[in-house]
Amino acid sequence: MAAEMPTPAGATPGAEVWEGVVIITGVMWTAYNMAPNLILPTIIVFIGAFSLQSTWPKCSVDQTLGWNLRPGAGSGLVTGSILIPLVLVANNLHGNAKEYGVSGMFCAYSLCMSHAAVCLVWLSKSDLHPDRPSVRTMGTIATTISVFLILLLQDLPLGIGNFAIGIVGVVFCLCVLHGLLTSLPSSLSLGEAMIASEGVALLMIDSCQNVFYKNRSLEYELLQSVALGLAIIGVASGLMFVTNDKTGKQSTASWKDSLRFYILVLSVVVFICVPHLWWLLGRIPILWLMGFILACDSSISLIGYWSLMTLVAIATVARQNRTNPAGAGSTVVRKYFHLIAIAVFLPGLMRNPQLLYIGSVAALGAFVLLEYVRMYRIQPSGESFHTSLRVFVDEKDSGVAILTHIYLLLGCSLPLWLYPSAYTIGTELAMYSGVISLGVGDTAASVIGSKLGRHRWPGTKKTVEGTLAAVAAQLAACGTLSLLGIQPGFTANLIPIVTAVCLTSLLEAFTSQVDNIVTPLYMYALFSSGLSS
Repeated sequence: MAAEMPTPAGATPGAEVWEGVVIITGVMWTAYNMAPNLILPTIIVFIGAFSLQSTWPKCSVDQTLGWNLRPGAGSGLVTGSILIPLVLVANNLHGNAKEYGVSGMFCAYSLCMSHAAVCLVWLSKSDLHPDRPSVRTMGTIATTISVFLILLLQDLPLGIGNFAIGIVGVVFCLCVLHGLLTSLPSSLSLGEAMIASEGVALLMIDSCQNVFYKNRSLEYELLQSVALGLAIIGVASGLMFVTNDKTGKQSTASWKDSLRFYILVLSVVVFICVPHLWWLLGRIPILWLMGFILACDSSISLIGYWSLMTLVAIATVARQNRTNPAGAGSTVVRKYFHLIAIAVFLPGLMRNPQLLYIGSVAALGAFVLLEYVRMYRIQPSGESFHTSLRVFVDEKDSGVAILTHIYLLLGCSLPLWLYPSAYTIGTELAMYSGVISLGVGDTAASVIGSKLGRHRWPGTKKTVEGTLAAVAAQLAACGTLSLLGIQPGFTANLIPIVTAVCLTSLLEAFTSQVDNIVTPLYMYALFSSGLSS
């Protein structure tokens, strides 16, 4: 949000301390409504992560575990270990949140995963005994300690089923974490990889349960099928193509390899995703989708409007490539897409959230598939995609993967995906967390901060003026939404709204993690907990 001034990239210890302070403040704010049995495990995870983060320069997880972390970023241990549990705890305050499997047990699983990742990093510290155990041994120790400790602290039955799910979930989470940081060199910080791996692991647990119980909303089942297909294609593609881990360069795939990739995608869609979705829906997926679209008067107009916005986005990319073909675009230029995100998500949230949910899941599938095509230079469009996206990257896209556009989509979509599907339970403002924090606050801060920014926050490149602009713009957006009937009673909810906006803006100012993911989730948690009553 707060606009950057021209200083070297990289996180400083002072900034990470303030980042931890903002995170624990959010935990304390949420703890007011938090179940007592979740407070102590959360504090334990925070203390472990914060102590490791403060000594991060002394750690050598990249050498010990073979991880290749994103350069210029801090560890993000506090944010990565606390953010997902914080969101689940806040979401669990909704009475009907169990539809998404976000029960007290899922909060416990998330804390287990966070604690296991922190333990794994601690076991790999460079100042341990030189004869370190293997990665497999360290992972086993971290998993066992974490599951026993967290589940024993819960006011929940420690049955064999819950314990087994906890073990499997933590092992899967650590495998995904290790896979992301080794297969996508220099693309993710540890905190970002922890957020991604916990999210994938929790989705896997819930998807496995849903195969038998089938008690989730239809749009959530679509998300499960798309995520399953993308994961299979990603793993198979990683085995088919080889990337230079040191340089991040990828040669153009041959037409034979490209054909194999297209056959893989078609096979996964036809033989895995469609049957899986058919089983969950209990009907033919395409007929269900057509029936849903035709059943609502606003669907056709929204789809036409979104198609127009897609053309605008493509035209913006083409124009930027013509005017600046050799270098990266400025921060202000990249914010054009934040404005497009507002134009896309705001009408959908207000008129038809369920259709927006389905559309955003479809967009995620398209974005990730196109990234596979770009990353592996699949014929005939891989190289042109790479050239087109290069002008919009920043220092956070220094690895083999270009994820800025995917982060923006996820940042706007996750609050909607996490929100209970009733969509009208009294805290509707939480659904708008991505639009408010990214579309409004981030854009305003970049423009005002780059023009008027003079004073930096300690240890960061972000400016005080940019942060103040973000706060003012987001409060104005919340007030406008209240006047439009979204979360009525702006004055009565002024304290929780101001608290959420200010803390989110401060987190963005001090964190070195990708703000397109971190700030919407953090704001969502604060809105969900502070406005739940």
